[in-house]
Amino acid sequence: MTKIELYFSPADYAVFGNGLSSNAEYDGERERVRDKLVFLHQRIYPEIRKRRWDLHPHWMTQWLISASRISPATSRVDFMTLRYSKAETIIKLMKKELIDDFGHFYANAMLAARVDKNGFAVELLVSEKAWVDGQNLKHRLQDGAEQRGHFRNLLAELGGEHTFTLAKFMRDDGRPLGYQDVLRAKASRLVNVGMLNSTMDKYEPGGHDLRLGIQYKPNDPRLSTAEIETEILSRFEQLYPIYAFLSWSPKNDFRKAKNANQKSPRRTR
Repeated sequence: MTKIELYFSPADYAVFGNGLSSNAEYDGERERVRDKLVFLHQRIYPEIRKRRWDLHPHWMTQWLISASRISPATSRVDFMTLRYSKAETIIKLMKKELIDDFGHFYANAMLAARVDKNGFAVELLVSEKAWVDGQNLKHRLQDGAEQRGHFRNLLAELGGEHTFTLAKFMRDDGRPLGYQDVLRAKASRLVNVGMLNSTMDKYEPGGHDLRLGIQYKPNDPRLSTAEIETEILSRFEQLYPIYAFLSWSPKNDFRKAKNANQKSPRRTR
């Protein structure tokens, strides 16, 4: 039996584990993971452009991958991501038209490939910072049965492996506890209109991280050196229509409700 060569090694996942994620002595080990993610970008981004998906890496090459080194601004590195989002021109327009904290790439919905201590993930992420996209999703789903039906069809096309998660950053007497799940369900369950409505009632743009994707165990054969590029592109192909559905742009603006130009209450931490 032929042994599968996995793209990420056990040591790659281990650098995000407890005791190491905040240790600057392991910056070199994390650089190895970063280099692997950069190589994946070099392989898949030409195909993203070929397919004419409106997905773009960070316009500053040093931020193609999320932080990999411990610094005064980054006390720990629990994960690393290769991520794609809006074009710089749209992000700068959001800063001009909406509010000044939208000059940042990370304040937008994105498709991402993520490595952490538990394994690998390909996901759509609408972080708490991406509250404009979060509001756009909520308001679009409130815009009538046709919009909800379209979204449910997109979810149905994902199949049964994707998981939908809402998470909130928690504190105990001022001590940070990290993110805790508010809701976790198979995406296929949200095809049911009642489940979709109750889930969206719980979702608070600006207060929750919304994730939709697949978490792979480290030994999953789809993460082999021979297969991982194809796997990422295949999952991006599934998730991109949902990303396009919710991602704010001048041509996809459903933030028409009262107070839509105001951010959800900001949590400080």
